[in-house]
Amino acid sequence: MALAHEIAYTTTGTKASFMLDPSIAPFNVNVAFTLVTGPVSYKLQYTLSDINVADADAIWFDSTDFPAATAASKVAPITAPVTRIRAVIATLTAGSLTLQVLQGFSIN
Repeated sequence: MALAHEIAYTTTGTKASFMLDPSIAPFNVNVAFTLVTGPVSYKLQYTLSDINVADADAIWFDSTDFPAATAASKVAPITAPVTRIRAVIATLTAGSLTLQVLQGFSIN
């Protein structure tokens, strides 16, 4: 079994975060963005802030795998522990952008 999230976005803006479990060892999360139609411009952000801190008060960092102005479907792993991730969509003029997140449970 795994922790899985999927959501399709049809509007721009900073989206609500997905919580992850940073205590799982080894930490490994797969993140995929799938563009249904375009054009689109988005990025992924992550935080190390405590889960009890609101999204607006967390300290966010831009992902190097999904930097600002990413414009195509893409999948990449996150292998260092983080507490949350979120999408920031600058442009989405038609269709939708789907975010999928999959985190496996510990093998220990």
